[in-house]
Amino acid sequence: MPERKPDQTRGTIGFFFVILLGLVIGIFIKRVQLGLIIGLALGLLGSSMLKRR
Repeated sequence: MPERKPDQTRGTIGFFFVILLGLVIGIFIKRVQLGLIIGLALGLLGSSMLKRR
């Protein structure tokens, strides 16, 4: 049985969604740069977890 690979499009959409979520958090706490950093960190963490599956 061939091993299933994660869908690349789904991972990309998830990555950008988490970055946007971090941006919204940054706007909410009045520090957009911090929100972008949080979004990038969460996006990288989420995409690495998706690739591990």
